[in-house]
Amino acid sequence: MRKKKVMQLFAAVMSGAMLLAGCGNGDSGADSNSQSGSASDSQQESESAVSDDGSASSDQASSAEPAADGDNKLVIGIQANTGVSSYDENFLTKYLEDMTGIDLEFELLPSDNNDLLTKLALMVAEPDDLPDVLISGALTQEVALDYGKNGIFLPVEDYLNDPSVMPNYNNIPADDLEDISKIMTLADGHTYSFVKYERETWNQTCNRMFINREWLDKLGLSVPTTTDELKEVLIAFRDQDPNGNGIKDEIPLYGAQKVGYGGNIAKGLMNSFTYFNGPLALDENNKVIASVTTEEYRNGLRYMHDLYEEGLMAATVFTDDGTQFKATLNQEPNMVGFVSAGSLSNWPDAKNNPNFLQMEMIAPVAGPEGINWSPYEANFAWQNHSVMYIFNGSDKVDLAVKLADAFFDPTVSIMGRYGEKGVDWTDDPEVLKNESNDYVEAGLYDGVKYKVLNDVWSSTTTDKFWFNAGPRYFSLDDANQVATVNEYSADDPSNLQGENVVLYNHLHPEYVLPTILHYNEEEMEQIQQALVDIPTFVDQTMAEFITGSRDVENDWDAYVEEINSMGLPEWVSCAQSAYDRLAE
Repeated sequence: MRKKKVMQLFAAVMSGAMLLAGCGNGDSGADSNSQSGSASDSQQESESAVSDDGSASSDQASSAEPAADGDNKLVIGIQANTGVSSYDENFLTKYLEDMTGIDLEFELLPSDNNDLLTKLALMVAEPDDLPDVLISGALTQEVALDYGKNGIFLPVEDYLNDPSVMPNYNNIPADDLEDISKIMTLADGHTYSFVKYERETWNQTCNRMFINREWLDKLGLSVPTTTDELKEVLIAFRDQDPNGNGIKDEIPLYGAQKVGYGGNIAKGLMNSFTYFNGPLALDENNKVIASVTTEEYRNGLRYMHDLYEEGLMAATVFTDDGTQFKATLNQEPNMVGFVSAGSLSNWPDAKNNPNFLQMEMIAPVAGPEGINWSPYEANFAWQNHSVMYIFNGSDKVDLAVKLADAFFDPTVSIMGRYGEKGVDWTDDPEVLKNESNDYVEAGLYDGVKYKVLNDVWSSTTTDKFWFNAGPRYFSLDDANQVATVNEYSADDPSNLQGENVVLYNHLHPEYVLPTILHYNEEEMEQIQQALVDIPTFVDQTMAEFITGSRDVENDWDAYVEEINSMGLPEWVSCAQSAYDRLAE
């Protein structure tokens, strides 16, 4: 019966998953080892777990039968990371097996997100061969909802809400549990995955602005604090040969729209005119608006078009990729005067990098109305944090839930990101009393809680962990109290975490539209194409208005009409409904 039911659903799920994949990131997140900053009963038989319309029944998690006695094997379909030399002969695997008594067996799935989604759609056509568990960060909320409603994934909220079944999860502080529940409960009222909850202060404000302080000093200029002052500084950078090579090759203002983590200078500068972190925002009345059709947004385009016309903004802002961005920042002599950048790894070995040593992180400049917001990510993002799913029909649900809860054990949560305790990291008070980090030095914390002894995260390959795959809880305070493998030095110019808090963390409106909004089936049907098309259109037209291929005066009304015809008003309406549900 189950196989017949799933085969009927296969075509719809396959096409829906492929289309909805366009709403998320198609990059190979599972295959990247880079850092972004400075980590009960089982279910009943499947015939009764899937209703006649193909959706999962609401009481399936509470009426389950345990796995067969003595059968402790759990098959995990995991999105492979090429940095893991072996999942079977792996420290974390062995630790989890010893801790839970479960025999873990792995089925390796594609590391590329789009390939993973294609593979998953093919897998569900053969439900008898499905693993028990899927571990992957590739699924958007829409894809997960589609699979959940079609009976492929098991709802897990009954397990999550039972402290006797998931004691480690329920030991998470109440405020964070409430945050997790709001974000992970999808539009149908169910939760289909176990979460990787990890927040970092550094990652909440990644559009950091850097100015060439060496050039300022050479030209006798002060750090600009307004958009007008910035323009005057950029003119001096353009005209007065601050890099001293006798060639007019300076790039006064630089960034890269395609560098998603803080590199988009146009996004950063727009926040001097209106809060901008995507096509939609909240107004002062806490109502969803289309920020990209406001007069304030238009004024931001006018300002940046003026910079472009004056030769102060590089045209490559809209064409360079991450590799070209990094290459430009590291040319000799330094060619960049002002830039938005998230990761300091854009300047390799930043503390010794001569180009980085010329730069100084500054606060965003204020626009004509005194606005100097910074794009702010208050919550952890949904995609890549919903990471573990149980396939409906598995007879090992009890083992899967036990494994999920094991990941929320505090020590395991740290191991998932930092490796073996006592070898790769420590919480030994005798070691910690001599350690510090930038948050401690800024007076935000009294001391550190963990010290990295061996940076396995930067290893080419390792058998210590799964590169942060799987559920995890690591609080904001935990993340801010980690001492890196290198000895802390207040004189290290790359230690900017504390300064980042002072300069950026308060620069956002009181209410910020969450990154995660759970649209129901009716809403998704209405705006599915808009979710894919409009963000791309906004990037495209922002570049066109700034470079002049669209006239911000004469073509504005046509632009508004075009973006509205793509479903922007409908998106605003659906986003308001989803936001209201989240706020309840």
